[in-house]
Amino acid sequence: MHRTQTPAQTGPAGSRLVQLLASLDPKAAASSHPCFAERLGRLFDLSDTIALDAATQHRPNGPFSPRDDITDILQADLLKTRNTLLENLSHSFAGKQAASVINLPAVNGDAPAGKRPTFGPYERFHQAHQRQMIAALANLRLRARRLLTAYSAELARLAELDAVFEQSLQPYVRRCFTALPAFLEKRYRALWQQGQHTPPQDWMAANGWLNQFCQEIQMLLLAELDARQEPILGLLGAATAASGNANTGSTFADIDDKESTTP
Repeated sequence: MHRTQTPAQTGPAGSRLVQLLASLDPKAAASSHPCFAERLGRLFDLSDTIALDAATQHRPNGPFSPRDDITDILQADLLKTRNTLLENLSHSFAGKQAASVINLPAVNGDAPAGKRPTFGPYERFHQAHQRQMIAALANLRLRARRLLTAYSAELARLAELDAVFEQSLQPYVRRCFTALPAFLEKRYRALWQQGQHTPPQDWMAANGWLNQFCQEIQMLLLAELDARQEPILGLLGAATAASGNANTGSTFADIDDKESTTP
């Protein structure tokens, strides 16, 4: 079997997150190995390969109960979960108080104008939102797999494969997303250099350096949410195809509309 070599990318292709990182810092989107299959293969060790082989050989026995509304159920669950995360994110940046809201660090108006405030509170803010995403989307993905497992043998095998991929790629995914705070700190220092001579009361003004930084945190979190939900969109797509849903186009258009929403 011959593998076709994919030509090297010449620009910031891929997810919205990759494109955003490249726009903020071109060095952050350094070109990687052009062959996706080879890059993916490097992420699987021997135990992962054995688990993947077992999943491909999996022959579920049922019983199965195909549901005509499986697409509607999955889509509604995804949109509800996503809307909750978006609402929490929006409230965080708007300074609204709620039990599930993570507060944006407050600016100390009495801080010395020439001294950079510590990055730590913003790092903790960003990581708290990441943890909120991880918990919500992991539960959603599990619920999606359960629906697929009960639908048919074909979708049950897909759910088994998805579980193996989630487990095997977890260290890599964690490593990628935990690199974002370091990127944000670099941006924090760069923006401070541009606005360090402005008084603290102007930092959160429309053109203030800290206001711009907070906007960048918000954009990165939105792009991260899009990236983290991709596996669930894949499961939704498989369920839609299996059920022969006539509203396939509108299903994904609705999700795309939500992906473009900024709190």
